[in-house]
Amino acid sequence: MTHGGAPAGWLEFSANLNPTGTPAAIVAAVAAATYDSYASLDPAAAESHLALDAGVPVESVLLTAGATEAIRLVASAFVARGRAVIVGPTYSDYEWFARQAGADIVEARAEPPTFDPPIDRVIEDRSADRSVLFICDPNNPTGRALGLDRLRHLLATLPRGVTLILDQSFASFASPTLSASECIASGTVVLVRSLTKVLAVPGLRLGYVIAEPRIIAELRVRQDPWAVAAQAIAAAKVASWALPADVQATIVGWRERFATGLAEHGLCPLPSETNFLLVHAGATAATIVAALAERRIAVRSCASFGLPEHIRLAVRPPAEQDALLGALAAIRGDAR
Repeated sequence: MTHGGAPAGWLEFSANLNPTGTPAAIVAAVAAATYDSYASLDPAAAESHLALDAGVPVESVLLTAGATEAIRLVASAFVARGRAVIVGPTYSDYEWFARQAGADIVEARAEPPTFDPPIDRVIEDRSADRSVLFICDPNNPTGRALGLDRLRHLLATLPRGVTLILDQSFASFASPTLSASECIASGTVVLVRSLTKVLAVPGLRLGYVIAEPRIIAELRVRQDPWAVAAQAIAAAKVASWALPADVQATIVGWRERFATGLAEHGLCPLPSETNFLLVHAGATAATIVAALAERRIAVRSCASFGLPEHIRLAVRPPAEQDALLGALAAIRGDAR
């Protein structure tokens, strides 16, 4: 599928979800959700909970139908037929929604093999004044994160008039970063978060925006009525952005195990801070993706990111990893 996502019954390595599964509290909340009145669609209690979880005032949180709706709202509010600078290669919806809003698109692209985010280049580009800057941190599909020092440097040196849209959809899986209150203190930073990934609930379409209250108020008037479904609101009322330490340690261990296994098959992953790995497969990338699909295993071709020689693979539990690695061994055998 274009944006990842496997058919039913396939091994799913194309979607970057929490590999430990959906927390029990979320399963219980969704099961108990009511949806027989419009009162069930009131996001106030969920936004209050997420604000407390993030350490910001409730006026600084807007619940959205996934990060995708959040990005659409932000683009409609801030691009205004201006200039959108996108640090790539990255999630295509930044460009899509910015173009819908009439923006001129400029990409500051990280280069292989390290894909180090070109933050200094963005800061030094004074032609970026009065533009919107989109950064995914950690980045999709590379898994690279800015880190505390570079994020602080970016926030301190943003060109005048720039609004920074910082997509933190995968930040729960990474090393600790700046608090939400620190990030939005300048009034020119908008945080976008997806609970879909950390809760492993893509069917709920659940995300939120954190920003200064005046920004949230502007976004709220642009949002459709009843935008977030009752089950998603119920999940948000009990959700936590941070992963428990034991869950984080498990995912890190599984990621390291998977990276080692892939390297043994000649697919050396880029160091990652996330729950997925980017590998360079060269001219064989499309062949590997197709051969795995024949075995009902879905991985993410990165051709749509402008990286036709790369494949992105989600970190999954060891048994699923072993199934994929066994399939890679069979494919290599067939190639001989």
